[in-house]
Amino acid sequence: AVCAALASSNDSVVAEEANEAASDSRLLEEVLVTATKRRANLMELPESIQALAESQLKLAGAYAMDDYVRYIPSLSYVSLAPGQAKITFRGVTANVFTLVSEPTAALYLNEQSLTMNALPSVRMVDIERIEALSGPQGTLYGASAQAGVLRIVTNKPNHEAFDASFDVMYRTGAESAASYDLHGMLNLPVSENLAIRLVGFRAEEDGYIDNVFGVTPRFGLFDNAGAEENNWNRTDYKGGRVAASWLINDRWAVDASIIHQDTRAEGYSVQDPTLDRALAVVRFLPDREFDDSKWTQYAVTFEGDLGFADVVSATAYFTRDWTYSEDTSTGYAAYFGTFCYSSYYYDWSQYSRYCFQSADLGNYYNDPIGYRQNVQKDTKFSQELRLVSQGPVFDWLAGLFYEHSDEHWDFDTLVLGYDESRSVTNYFAGNLVSRGNPIPTRLPDDVWWFSTQSTDRTQLAAFGEITWHLAEAWDVTLGGRWFDQSTHRTFWIEQPKYNLRDEGVATSESDVDGFVPKFSVAYTPSQNMLLYALYSEGFRPGGVNIDRGMPVNPIQFDSDILENIEFGTKITLADGRARLTLSYFDMSWDDYQLDVVDPSSKPCGSPGALPPPSCGQSFLRIVANIGQASSKGFELGFDAVPSENWEVGLNATWIDAALDQDVEVSVVVPAGTRLPMSPELKSSAYAQYEWPVNWFGDRAETAYARLQWSYVGDMYNFIEPSDQQLLMPSYNIGDFRFGINSSQWSVQFFINNLTDERAILFGIPSQSRFTWGHGEQTVNRPREFGLRYIRKFGR
Repeated sequence: AVCAALASSNDSVVAEEANEAASDSRLLEEVLVTATKRRANLMELPESIQALAESQLKLAGAYAMDDYVRYIPSLSYVSLAPGQAKITFRGVTANVFTLVSEPTAALYLNEQSLTMNALPSVRMVDIERIEALSGPQGTLYGASAQAGVLRIVTNKPNHEAFDASFDVMYRTGAESAASYDLHGMLNLPVSENLAIRLVGFRAEEDGYIDNVFGVTPRFGLFDNAGAEENNWNRTDYKGGRVAASWLINDRWAVDASIIHQDTRAEGYSVQDPTLDRALAVVRFLPDREFDDSKWTQYAVTFEGDLGFADVVSATAYFTRDWTYSEDTSTGYAAYFGTFCYSSYYYDWSQYSRYCFQSADLGNYYNDPIGYRQNVQKDTKFSQELRLVSQGPVFDWLAGLFYEHSDEHWDFDTLVLGYDESRSVTNYFAGNLVSRGNPIPTRLPDDVWWFSTQSTDRTQLAAFGEITWHLAEAWDVTLGGRWFDQSTHRTFWIEQPKYNLRDEGVATSESDVDGFVPKFSVAYTPSQNMLLYALYSEGFRPGGVNIDRGMPVNPIQFDSDILENIEFGTKITLADGRARLTLSYFDMSWDDYQLDVVDPSSKPCGSPGALPPPSCGQSFLRIVANIGQASSKGFELGFDAVPSENWEVGLNATWIDAALDQDVEVSVVVPAGTRLPMSPELKSSAYAQYEWPVNWFGDRAETAYARLQWSYVGDMYNFIEPSDQQLLMPSYNIGDFRFGINSSQWSVQFFINNLTDERAILFGIPSQSRFTWGHGEQTVNRPREFGLRYIRKFGR
């Protein structure tokens, strides 16, 4: 139990069966990964990579990103809903939710990057393995692989034999409703050269957050009676995969796949900490709080042998339709309603665009009930062509990369009855129209703010690596990537809807290029030990901000570079029954990009405001290159099979990620401030005991008991010291599993969150809710117990 509390699954995949060649002990199985774009033994690669195999994902009960990130200590994760995820490696982030700048870490599904400002959560169904590449990966993976890459690799069709399975899970708890998961797989070798793999799944994760009774926050004039509901944050998943593998001849092969996932979350996994009970929120329009994401990936990969090198051509197209909606009655709408009492754009409050109350009322009470909704379309097309060669003296890789992506969103903010409000009366009287804009003829349909944005990006790159086997024990690797990215963005604002703002249309274009290098030296004093030193860089491309009004900060922002110096060792111990990995990293983040509010938005005459005409302009979030930050620490991994029955593992990351100089955002953030989502320690663990049985008439062959644990240290949600900044406490989450296996089936009984820990995963910084004494925090699932059954057919 002590070992389990300190240990976690690490870089290697433990053998599922004993190695019959061993005398009296199980051995660890060799781990093969494709993280370096060639198949290689994980323990021979001079960099920090962690792999979780399909067998480990099943033993851990990992179905979604929320589950498996617990066992990757270098990775932090934030999610408001399954379509709104953010990942961070080694604490390198300044803004958790960015609007303009790109993420610092990349997500890949097979050969394609799915990196966007909100990542989809890929369901863990028929997954071969997960690979986590810690540290900059700019040379092989390009833009936004600045601090690391998370790769999800699916199982490919198997040509050797028929194979099929189905997997069903049921769980429930005292604080949550019942959930289930059902998925199946069918592998068909159609001929010696052609195989097809079919996968389908359906799941429902029922809720654990209650929508409770409450009143509007400003004057308490309205309540949500009749909208209360227990366990309302349910999430439904459905989807599947069709994959085909054709061995054209002994030199050429092609793999093709279509992967689809449809995810709908009703309500978010958030609680309001100001209420008198946990796991509760107040929502007036619960049917308007959801996240609906439908995405599909089409991919074709050709592989061939040219004699002097292997060639790989990977083509992929990804498309996502994503809509999310949020009830704003207890925050956002009420916050903007306060501007009814101020001269936000004019000298008289009756002309404000935020007077939400009815026009015939003489008093301004502004207790609005409303919601905001975003409808978004994302597409990505990528093409990569690379050559790979391995030889006795030199190994080399050279490639070309092209990617084109489009992002378009329409954002509506509504207040019920706004079309009959005081603002609309003034608006049609011409009081809210200025500087030549015509008086509109259409009602705003309760939309007091509409904005839309289209972003078009094109990226070109050439990359390569060469490894020189300098001597029998020495390898030297040199790599680099040249990149060029062009961006075109159009932004449009109407307030109210159909009334184009004076500064409402803005366009921007940018074209940036650069080069990032990589260098490593590896020394292998014996076949069981690797020592290495690594220098690598990662980058986010520069760009251009929306050009509206007269912002203070520059329109253009530069690429930011993360430089990494790393020393590590990988050791195989006890004749192959244990492994140890240890690395030290020191990363410098130069001129990092930070989303900030431009100072020109401060009202003229207010403290800190600029002199006219630069003051009093529209609220504008832009990206600025702020200053210097760094992240340094240690990564430790260990796993072992000390006997035929026992299997243990340990994994931990210690991080010191902080600003190296003072930064002035809305306030001065002093040097030494920890970067958000960077716990000083994160670790996780498992210990498993397995023994032979002859239960159920000898149909059961083995049984096992498994205890797994994860620990996350305290961390900040927000870089700016304010009432929105929260030091989220450390937490422990442990699970217990008992299973019975045969060659054709397995049964698993489990208890998740043994201690019923209430972990604050993320404190959502939201000025509008904090104004009224409310708050929001994403929280983990409470304690649940359940049963899982897996049935196998064929091979």
